[in-house]
Amino acid sequence: MNETAFDEPLFASLKPGLTSFCYRMLGSMDDADDAVQETSIRVWQSWSTFRQDSSFKTWVYRIASNLCLDKLRQSKRRALPVDLFDPAVAIVEPRDTLPDSAWIWPSPDFGGNPEDRLARRLSF
Repeated sequence: MNETAFDEPLFASLKPGLTSFCYRMLGSMDDADDAVQETSIRVWQSWSTFRQDSSFKTWVYRIASNLCLDKLRQSKRRALPVDLFDPAVAIVEPRDTLPDSAWIWPSPDFGGNPEDRLARRLSF
């Protein structure tokens, strides 16, 4: 396959199974989609090094699994957003009572029969 161009339809046929494989490894659909996209780029870039010692599918899945393992290793080193900030200042309890006009009342029921809604609207 060194002399031929990258076979996009062949990779596209593997995409659904590859997405499922990456999802099972990473646990997130967004991360799985990113991993499949990155796998397609890596397959395209290293197409000339494919020696046909194994099947194309095995080669692609090996690239995807290495990519997923790299993502999992990197995620453990990432700082969580909670770790980036100081603790929040204590919230002071309100002492004054607000007037009744400041309170938000429950929203009306908009479900059901349109005629009932019209009757309720006209009755206010």
